[in-house]
Amino acid sequence: MQAFLAILRYDLTQLSRSWLVRIWVALLVLPAGFLVVVAATQKELASETMAAFIGAVMAPLSALAVAVITSGAIAGETATVADSIMSRSVTRSEYLWAKIVSRLGVTMLVYFVVAIPFVYMVSRYAAPDTSAGGVASGLLMVAVLLAFLAAFGIALSTLMRNVLVAVLVLLVTLLVSGVLLQFLGLTWMSTTAVIQALPETFRGRTPAYDQIRVLVVFPVLTAIALLSAMWGFRSKDL
Repeated sequence: MQAFLAILRYDLTQLSRSWLVRIWVALLVLPAGFLVVVAATQKELASETMAAFIGAVMAPLSALAVAVITSGAIAGETATVADSIMSRSVTRSEYLWAKIVSRLGVTMLVYFVVAIPFVYMVSRYAAPDTSAGGVASGLLMVAVLLAFLAAFGIALSTLMRNVLVAVLVLLVTLLVSGVLLQFLGLTWMSTTAVIQALPETFRGRTPAYDQIRVLVVFPVLTAIALLSAMWGFRSKDL
């Protein structure tokens, strides 16, 4: 347990000092503030403003940032972790779970710290056309999409040694699968379809059954990705 906490503390410190994380946050906060001002002065619809920010700014920037952060979680430290595990100072499970908690935790923290104040300000100052339940459901659905992305990135990090290849595979898989599933009509499994439907979701018009399927399917996929990461890391030749 002490090794887990030590690695977790170290990794969180490294992420807090990372310029990637700082730039990511800045690139989310600045457009969010701008859109709040525009929505307040032009009386834009709240649902459209929220969806535009998530679809055009938060989703693509977060996908790129999270892909880099998670894909390099294990692959970027192969030599260090090999020495630690071989010397028995830390187990594979402790190391991997510390990485999962830190990378997944930072992803969710950045998302909610930016999204919640933004949604509150837009709901207050833009033309109101949202429902509280719809907004909560929409934010939660985007959160499970990001959680799955982070888990998938960590899984790839345990299976691949090249960080850049892992990032590329993650982003291409995410985009291609989203478009393909949307084309096949499986919108509740498509990341792109979920994002595109956010205006209706924020207005409370998305069927509850569709929302539940998203909120069930993606956490299950996240769990599968984490189990794959555990299997891949345990069987990996360090």
